Amino acid sequence: MAKKMRLGEILVHKKLAKIEDIDEAVRIQVGGNRRLGYILIKMGVISDDQLMDILSAQLDVPIIRIDDEFSPEVKGAIPRYLCQKYTVLPIAKGGNNILNLAMVDPSDDDAIKDIEGYTGMVVKPMLAREKDISQAISAHIPFSIRDVFNPQIYGRATRIISLIALVLLVIIGIASYQYIKVEKYGTVSVIGDSRTFKNHDLMVGVEGNGKISLLGHGAYSKGFYSVSFTSDAALRAFLEQKRKNFSDKQYDWLNWVINNQLSAHKPR
Repeated sequence: MAKKMRLGEILVHKKLAKIEDIDEAVRIQVGGNRRLGYILIKMGVISDDQLMDILSAQLDVPIIRIDDEFSPEVKGAIPRYLCQKYTVLPIAKGGNNILNLAMVDPSDDDAIKDIEGYTGMVVKPMLAREKDISQAISAHIPFSIRDVFNPQIYGRATRIISLIALVLLVIIGIASYQYIKVEKYGTVSVIGDSRTFKNHDLMVGVEGNGKISLLGHGAYSKGFYSVSFTSDAALRAFLEQKRKNFSDKQYDWLNWVINNQLSAHKPR
């Protein structure tokens, strides 16, 4: 099977951009999260319509109107921070575990792999304009706890502010006994019979019924974990299986949570 051409290669092949233009756009792109097509449009190399037309024809991907295609059932399929990171929007679920995904750049293999890794679904790319996707993200994708704890788009100061905002929200919205306690090994939050441990860009939650959740990003993994377990033994087995995906600090901290916290608070 022939290797799929990336956006820059397509534009050069179709004589819509010069190699020098692509190289300059790539240099501008380094260190940021702007998509290559967006940069080329802002540089005046191509128009928005040219980008849409060439991608649709070359990649055999349909151009869609988000308002006509969006299904509310998928609004929680991908957290807002991932939608913003890749300028994508979940559109609808299809048969055979397929997720229709509106994208500015359907040739972005990294975005597709990351979204598939997060959702566990097969991505079917669809083409939409950048401004339409951005507006739809704000209108349709809810802000969730995963956005608060996401290490990719928040600086240290912003994360502290987000944590404070989350605490205030919990105090206002929940009348049960609660507190947030900062310990040597990260942050421990207790709300009723649920406990949440956070450190090193990872979060472990345990509910009163014993269900355990792992959220966050392994230092050497692609994508983000969102996994549930029925016991601390299952979490331990997962940790050993994925050992190479975690840094030493993450691995030691997760073992500390399992050995000193989860086992001590098992449901009776």
